[in-house]
Amino acid sequence: MLLAAELALDGRLAEGWVAIEGANLAAAAHGPPPREPDQRLDGILARGLCDLQVNGAGGHEVSGGEAALDAIDALELARGVTSYLPVLISPDDETAERALEQLAARTADPASPVVGVHLEGPFLNPERAGMHPLERLRSPADGVPDWIEHPAVRLVTLAPELPGALELIARLRARGIAVSLGHSNAGAEVAAEAIDAGARLVTHLFNAMAPMHHRAPGLAGVALVDERVSVCVIADRVHVHPLTLELVRRAAGPRTVLVTDATPAAAAPLGDYEMAGVAIERGADGAAHTRDGRLAGSTLTLDAGVRNWHALTRATLAEALYAANQAPAAAAPLHAEAPADLVELDSTGIVRAVMRGGRWLDR
Repeated sequence: MLLAAELALDGRLAEGWVAIEGANLAAAAHGPPPREPDQRLDGILARGLCDLQVNGAGGHEVSGGEAALDAIDALELARGVTSYLPVLISPDDETAERALEQLAARTADPASPVVGVHLEGPFLNPERAGMHPLERLRSPADGVPDWIEHPAVRLVTLAPELPGALELIARLRARGIAVSLGHSNAGAEVAAEAIDAGARLVTHLFNAMAPMHHRAPGLAGVALVDERVSVCVIADRVHVHPLTLELVRRAAGPRTVLVTDATPAAAAPLGDYEMAGVAIERGADGAAHTRDGRLAGSTLTLDAGVRNWHALTRATLAEALYAANQAPAAAAPLHAEAPADLVELDSTGIVRAVMRGGRWLDR
């Protein structure tokens, strides 16, 4: 199948084409198509969106069982997210073992957009725990549970200053598991050592980490300048000020990865929800908080994050799409082959149609 459209590819928007063979993307390029296309689209064509941090959505959390995952999968696909990593939030052993088996089955199911699991914790600094329950946090030096290296795990967020963390980073990288730095008080020197050991991402930059100071740049400062790391950011108009978002864009450029950190309150009505055993509330301001007022993830969906990045910074729509599709997929990395997962959008970034595995959904 050959499709022609205005194509958002590699951060640039221009007329182009996409060739699909079976369930995979055979080729894509800007310029005239090599033959008469099978279909000409009047919208913008881009690769499907990829979210590395989804705790839940639509009133459900990712550890809530099959029905909850069905609902989250459907919601993500409807918003153009063709690949996502469900997050287990500093799980206890029983929750980790149960949820990982369910999520591993989803990862193996070609009908599901789940492509692996993101473990956010339990190796986090208690001083930067955010909404993570303190009683579930650990130090790598005290022992690493076997489930950290479950075959479904694609990404682990940890604090590099904890005893044994640098050794764990090297161990995970040797197993092909990507490591992100976050929930951390690490100084610049420790952050650089962690990147030397193999860490390649930073989780929700500026949030749940020591603030950047002109004499103590810390993890945030290193993330902005070290070309080896991808910088994940929540562009929800709550977590990071728009001026700071523009600073990230200028410093990190194509290393920027848009994530949602979506909670069960994402794409859900105002009210009370539960996430990882913690009560959270979606308030009138559109944000998710714990009962004592701490930010608890977001209510963002990734398509809205794309539009926010375009609106709040000087990023073009094509650059915003790159930060939400190609950049995250490469950072984890997630796809051995290039699946024919595509999204058609209008000129404002609203999703019109979604293709998964070479087939349009609901078209």
